[in-house]
Amino acid sequence: MAHRESETQELLRLLDAGHSIQMLAPRRVGKTWLMHDVERRLKAQGWLTIFSDVEGMSTEDEFLRDLCKKIEEAGSLAQRAKGQLVHRLQQLLTSDIDGNPIKAIGHIDVKRFSEALVASLNEQPANVVILVDEIALFVAARLAADPTATLEFLYHLRKLRQAYPKVRWLLTGSIGLDVVARRAGLSGSLVDLEIFPLDPFSKPEARAYLAELCKNGKVRWRFALDDNGFDHLAEQLGWLSPFYLHLIANRIKSEAIDGGVPFATIAEIDCAFEQLLAPAYRGSFAAWEEHLTKNFPKPESDILHAILESCAGHPAGETVATLLTKLTQQHPAISQRALMDSLTALANDGFLIEATGRWQFRSGLLRRYWQKYICP
Repeated sequence: MAHRESETQELLRLLDAGHSIQMLAPRRVGKTWLMHDVERRLKAQGWLTIFSDVEGMSTEDEFLRDLCKKIEEAGSLAQRAKGQLVHRLQQLLTSDIDGNPIKAIGHIDVKRFSEALVASLNEQPANVVILVDEIALFVAARLAADPTATLEFLYHLRKLRQAYPKVRWLLTGSIGLDVVARRAGLSGSLVDLEIFPLDPFSKPEARAYLAELCKNGKVRWRFALDDNGFDHLAEQLGWLSPFYLHLIANRIKSEAIDGGVPFATIAEIDCAFEQLLAPAYRGSFAAWEEHLTKNFPKPESDILHAILESCAGHPAGETVATLLTKLTQQHPAISQRALMDSLTALANDGFLIEATGRWQFRSGLLRRYWQKYICP
């Protein structure tokens, strides 16, 4: 995905300049791929990189255990850090951990353990970056179990970032960490992080990506797009993410003329979209609905569903005034401020976009799916 080169270079520049980063990245835009690309390039420059995917984790102990394992797997570059970590932990414990820092987890306060870990990394000759994917899901799970401990741990991590600047952090997730933090009053724990929004492809990037897929044989049937064909596809799709571009490209079947690569017609593109809305492809959209029910508590998830059902009724969407009128019928206590917070959350996560004073689905395909399968 060479089309993310400018984003990769900016992330590398920020990390090299000493910044830690919060990447705001809705689902299906290639954030995990981009993180791994950054990791690969930093490794080539001599950095010590530690990548952790915390989706499914629910405790600080699990998080720290995973970081220790990743240090172990990082090879010779991390061995000095491991030795220093073991030494620090031995000073904090009365029992022997036999050179295995994981044995200290559960026998020492998580904040003291995490400081020993980050301090050991900070003392390495190489620069260090800890890349944490799906951090917001982890924070949301911890908040549900122990809000006070979660708040204390997040503020503790902020202190570690300030005290040990040689260790940079790149945090991201499919739900905005800023949304989770604002909901729980934790925004102050994130103020030192550089905000880096990751958007879907621009139209030129999307067109180049489709051409690359076809050129490299990564679609079922090779095709080409003229200006009208691409404009129509982009308008119907709306959400120009790598995942959905590849999904629609795999359904476009054009008839070749004289053995060459055929240009897809508008009718053939429309046929591909209709196929994606068939029941067999519901799984390609399931993550959107699951995201609302899994990551937002009631009644917040109910309000988000109500907003989306209203906006799905028309391609142009709805105004704030109309949405507020409709929502107060089912949720009388909702305020305009609360509605705006919900709209912002839906925009951050890729559902909606504001255009000409109206809130509409960013993806025409997702809007049609919502109409067909979600709306009552």
